Amino acid sequence: MQIDMTFKVLITHASTDNDEHTYYGIAFLNPGRIKSGKLKYSASDNKLKVTLTFEGSPIKVGEKFLAILVPVNESEITESTTPEFKIHENSPANAPEVVDF
Repeated sequence: MQIDMTFKVLITHASTDNDEHTYYGIAFLNPGRIKSGKLKYSASDNKLKVTLTFEGSPIKVGEKFLAILVPVNESEITESTTPEFKIHENSPANAPEVVDF
C-alpha cells in the first residue's frame, strides 16, 4: 500500500447565477510555497472549486496556512473584486483541507 505524500487545499465558492466574475484561489504555506489556480464549476457540488496540490509533506499538523479567493471582472474593478482571505490550520485528517468562501 502506497501512502499519498501530498498536501491538498480545496478552495470553494458558491456558484450564483449572473455572476460575471472569474475566481482564482491561492494558498500560501511557509516558507514561501505558493500554488494558485482558477476555480471551475462542479455540477455535483453546485460550487466553484479548485484543488491546489503540494508535493511531499510541506506543512505539519497544526501549522497554519493562508488561503485567498481573488474575484476578477475583466470589465471593471469595484468593491466586488476585492480579494478575501482566511487563515486555516492543517488538520490531522488525511484529506484535503477545505476552505469555503
